Amino acid sequence: MKQALIIFSLSIMLMTACSSNNTPKTQYYLLNSPTLTKASESENKNTNKPVIVINLLELPEYLKQASLVLQLSEHQLHYAYFHMWAEPLQTSITEGLIDDLNTIDSRYNYMAMQNPQQIKATTEVIVKITAFHTTHQSQAILTGSYWLQHEGNKQAKNYHFTLTTALTSDGYPHAVEKMRKIMTQLAEIISKNIAINSPPTVN
Repeated sequence: MKQALIIFSLSIMLMTACSSNNTPKTQYYLLNSPTLTKASESENKNTNKPVIVINLLELPEYLKQASLVLQLSEHQLHYAYFHMWAEPLQTSITEGLIDDLNTIDSRYNYMAMQNPQQIKATTEVIVKITAFHTTHQSQAILTGSYWLQHEGNKQAKNYHFTLTTALTSDGYPHAVEKMRKIMTQLAEIISKNIAINSPPTVN
C-alpha cells in the first residue's frame, strides 16, 4: 500500500506540473556525488596495479534523453521534463561504475575505455545496460549484461543482471539516490566475478 501511495504521489506531481498555469522550475540531478568521485580518484593513483578497463556500450535510445524516466505501465514510459539529468547518463554510469569498483577493489586500477594503444589492460569489462529507471511498482530497476574479456583469452564470459530496489519515500531526489545504490550493487557483482575468474597476477 505504501509503495502504491508513493507512485501515486509521483503521478500527481507529474499531472500537477502539466496542468499548472505556472511553469515549474526545472530540477537537475547528478547520479554521482562530485565530492566522493574526486576523493576516490585521488586515492587511486598507483600505476603499478594491473589495469581493468570499463567499456560501457551505447545506451538504449530511451535513456539518451535528459529527462528522468518513469515507467507507468508495461509498455508506457513518462519523461519527467522538469526533472533532468545534469549530464548524459552514458557519462554518469561509466564514471559511477569506475568510482565504485576502485572503492570496492583495491587490487586493480579501473579505468574508462580510451585509446587501447595507451592502456595495457589485463581485463576488459564490457557493460550493456538495457533498463535504468523507476517503475509504476515503486521500484528502481537496472538490467543488462556484462562480459569479462581477459587478456590472451578470445572467449569472453557473459553475465546477466536484473537489480531492483524499493522506493520508500516520495520525490525524484529519493529515486535518484536509489538508482545510484543499485549501480553500486552492480559494481559489487562485477568485482566478485573478476575475483573468481581473473587469472593469477604475476608480481
